[in-house]
Amino acid sequence: MINAYRPESWHDFYVMFGGSLAALTGLLFVATSMHIAEFSRVQHWRIRAFSNTFALIGQLIQSAIILIPQPIVWLGAELAALNLFMLFFISVRLYLVWRKANAKLPPFRMILGAVAWVLNMLGGLSLIAEAGGGLYLNAAGGLIVIWVCMWNAWSLLLANYQG
Repeated sequence: MINAYRPESWHDFYVMFGGSLAALTGLLFVATSMHIAEFSRVQHWRIRAFSNTFALIGQLIQSAIILIPQPIVWLGAELAALNLFMLFFISVRLYLVWRKANAKLPPFRMILGAVAWVLNMLGGLSLIAEAGGGLYLNAAGGLIVIWVCMWNAWSLLLANYQG
């Protein structure tokens, strides 16, 4: 598990991951733009579309941070702070808007999304302590975020299908 604390060992993964995130974010932005009229009418759809886009951007920022050469403690602190912010900016905000709208909450996806941000945050703290899962936690959290965002995007598109 020594590679858990060596960001240089993860270079290829995060180059691939960041490129994939940039492409997915662009595609999601285009798909959302094509349905903006429908999304703007329902507050919890609008916040879900917003959350999906910015969750992917958060992961893109994380990939960039990991690729920046810097001391491991700084990297850990940056990852912990970014992902704590994302937990509240995405998961908690999304939950509050959905509760206010009395919309049917997709609990599994919401819990899984929050778990992903917590894994990412713990990955950062693990780098600081040089104990635990390190960047393996960030990789797992990032992959979960992508999966949840694509699941959310698919359900949004189906909800708006006028077939």
